[in-house]
Amino acid sequence: MLGRYSIMGVICALFAVQSTVLAQGVTFLIKGKVVDSKRNVLQGVQVYAKDGDEIVGKSKTTAAGEFTMTLKPGKTYFMSFERNDIFMSQQDFRVPDGKTYQEINQDFQVKVLAKGDTIKQFPVFQAGQSNASQTVLFTMLPEMMRKLLHLKVKIVVSAGIATKESSKGKKEKTPKKTKGKKGSAQAETLAPLSLIEKRIQEIRSRLLAAGAPESRLTFEEGKLKIPIDVALIVSSIANDF
Repeated sequence: MLGRYSIMGVICALFAVQSTVLAQGVTFLIKGKVVDSKRNVLQGVQVYAKDGDEIVGKSKTTAAGEFTMTLKPGKTYFMSFERNDIFMSQQDFRVPDGKTYQEINQDFQVKVLAKGDTIKQFPVFQAGQSNASQTVLFTMLPEMMRKLLHLKVKIVVSAGIATKESSKGKKEKTPKKTKGKKGSAQAETLAPLSLIEKRIQEIRSRLLAAGAPESRLTFEEGKLKIPIDVALIVSSIANDF
């Protein structure tokens, strides 16, 4: 009798081990769709799923914006979406627990850049100053332009203060040349840089030093709401995929 119970115990233990192994081998089929903020489907998006530092899933969206990949249940994956007009669109995705095969339909919404879009705005300068503070601008933009090779950016810079005016309400002009007592023209003297010119010069030099391509950057003066004094605008980006 004891021997019979011992055999049954062994069989039950083996069955439990086999069930655990089978459960660990189960994968779910993820049927995903990538859309923008207006629910338009996005073709040609490279999709990655990471478990920690390991890429465990990779796919690419079809003309219908759809992709498939197999993932293990009971885990949270770090999903990333890449295309010429998408930058660092990342989100967590939890696959539910389960011991048998399942198919999961899931939509993923990402931000797509288009001409005229504001990428980001920054407070960069102290009032009346032209020395830039340490800001993510000088690391984020060069990295973005390395990843998005067709992206061109307009950088709008604000002086952050009202334009100085004369007592008659007209903008004062800086003289560009001086004349001697006898009226003979002397060598033209360089006018001192204005605050906005100094700020643009500072941002340009910092970005170029960080590896941003000068040919894809333009600068202009603009009015921004304090404390914001720098805005990044998409001036051109690839749209064929």
